[in-house]
Amino acid sequence: MSQRIAICSGKGGVGKTFTSISIALALSDLGRDVLLVDADLGLANAQLMLGISPELTIADYVEGNKTLLEVTNKVDDRLKLIPGASGDASLANLPLGALSDLYEEITSTFHDSYIVFDLAAGISNQNMHLLKLCDQRLVLFVDEPASIADSYGVLKLLHLSDKLDHTYLVPNQVKNAESGKKFYERMNHLCLSFLGKPVGFAGAINEDQAVKASIRQRTPINTSFPDSKAWYNVRTIATRIANEAGDTVFE
Repeated sequence: MSQRIAICSGKGGVGKTFTSISIALALSDLGRDVLLVDADLGLANAQLMLGISPELTIADYVEGNKTLLEVTNKVDDRLKLIPGASGDASLANLPLGALSDLYEEITSTFHDSYIVFDLAAGISNQNMHLLKLCDQRLVLFVDEPASIADSYGVLKLLHLSDKLDHTYLVPNQVKNAESGKKFYERMNHLCLSFLGKPVGFAGAINEDQAVKASIRQRTPINTSFPDSKAWYNVRTIATRIANEAGDTVFE
């Protein structure tokens, strides 16, 4: 059975797509079959960071022109990508019923894979709908007031839908492991104080020049900077995702 992981952020520009790609690559590196879905349906950019130029996108499937497998791109032996479209408002505002159908088709077709959904930033109905459908949810945020406030907004909506379980925080661009854990504890305290419930911790990602360099080079960090702190952090998070799914991986 597939394991569905949604990666989101309250605001844009906090490294969500880079993190989604890197976690997908890390799960693949652990020997798992992985599908990465660029679920920022109208403003896709995962393919850019992976350095590939797909001829078909998810729009071709939604419009009925191609099958789901035909729009799926092979990245490596274990990782596949369903690319989103760019500048397509109709996809960005896909009705929730159609979005559910798309989700079911993806999860049934790739029923033995880890499926990583790279969501758009924010709390649109489409984003929240996909978040609720997935088995695990990762909320990425940085130490800025807007990011903290918007991430709390995501957590509040998940709590109101009784979906805070199996939701995990990922502080990004932290100085070190200790500051990342403290940053998480601050957000968790906020949840305990105002929502009355804790939120999990998947791990933090260090601020690392290797991240910026890999994005500029359009080369995944696992191949361009395999010894970087950020890649080590991502592998740790991927291991925890697998363990949470009951797929034991030893750190």
